[in-house]
Amino acid sequence: MPTTPNSQAKLASDPAFLKRLGSLLNQEAQVVGGEPPTTPDHDKRKQLATAILQDTAGQAASRAPTICNGTNLVAADTTFDFEADQTVTSATDAAIRSQIATLWNLMAGI
Repeated sequence: MPTTPNSQAKLASDPAFLKRLGSLLNQEAQVVGGEPPTTPDHDKRKQLATAILQDTAGQAASRAPTICNGTNLVAADTTFDFEADQTVTSATDAAIRSQIATLWNLMAGI
C-alpha cells in the first residue's frame, strides 16, 4: 500500500510502533552518548541522548511524526494489521535506526 501522510500519522501514534521506536531511539542515544567530546556539536547531541534515555516513551511519542515522515519510512509500505489492531511499516529496524541517525542533529536543534 502506498504511504500517505495519513498512514504516516497513524503509524506515528500507534502504541506498538511507539514501543519499537522507543527501543531504537534508546539504542541510538547510547551510541551518541558514547561519542568522544570532540564530535562536532557533541553537547547538543548528547543533550538529546540524555533526554531520550530519561524519558524514552515520551521522546518516542514526540519524535515519531518527524521520524515517520523521514525518507526511509515514507519509502516503506505502511499498512493496518486488522488481526493485531495496529498500524505497521515494512521498514526494518536498521532502516528506522538509520533514519533516526540521519535526523539526530535536526532533532537536537543543530
